[in-house]
Amino acid sequence: MQTPFDFKQAEDLRSIRGRLTAHFGKIRIENRPDPVSQFVGSILGNLTRDEVSLNVFERLMMHFRNLDVIADAPEADIEDVIWDVTYPENKAAYLKRALRIIRASSGEINLDFLADWDVEQALCWLERIEGVGRKTSAATLNFSFLRGRTFVVDAHVLRVLRRLGFVGANASAETAYDAVMSAADDFDADDLFEMHWQIKRLGQTVCKYANVSCFSCPLSDMCLQRLEAGAVMAMPAPACVA
Repeated sequence: MQTPFDFKQAEDLRSIRGRLTAHFGKIRIENRPDPVSQFVGSILGNLTRDEVSLNVFERLMMHFRNLDVIADAPEADIEDVIWDVTYPENKAAYLKRALRIIRASSGEINLDFLADWDVEQALCWLERIEGVGRKTSAATLNFSFLRGRTFVVDAHVLRVLRRLGFVGANASAETAYDAVMSAADDFDADDLFEMHWQIKRLGQTVCKYANVSCFSCPLSDMCLQRLEAGAVMAMPAPACVA
């Protein structure tokens, strides 16, 4: 962590997780979706609130009945159904193309075969599909019943990690992913799942994009942004020059 203290990142990560668990409690969800449903949901959910994307996924499946029908549907028809996600025209095109690639590669629209693959191989395979980045690929593996050992970095998680100083102020989601995975040497897949949702909840309720509530934050004393802001406020005013 890039703070005034010389802590190791692995120790920082354990401290972050311990404090967030004490603050929010444990977050464990046993009933996970199948990986291809999670894949579709993650594409829909990019830059879209969870409650909206979940409703859109249900509407999509009710309208088209199954994923093969979606893969064969005109993009305009898909866009009409997913109209309330961000960038529906782009997501309609990405989703149709992705489903067709999966079907052509494996003979059916199913990602269960990734259970037999190394995590890095699975991430690489998914990210070869246009429109699929590390957030979607990691969520497909970790959030589904595959329970892959990956960490999902969304906008809330990235903002919190940047402010803490765990990664640089301009770090990308991929850089944050690598930093967390390097430090999470003793975290299993469920630990990484839980920490994602704990950090995300902090970003949604306390460490928000605006109206930050530092006094309510269980990590405030180890937050680089807060420490730097306090140091600036404590600096004496410059003497006036006659």
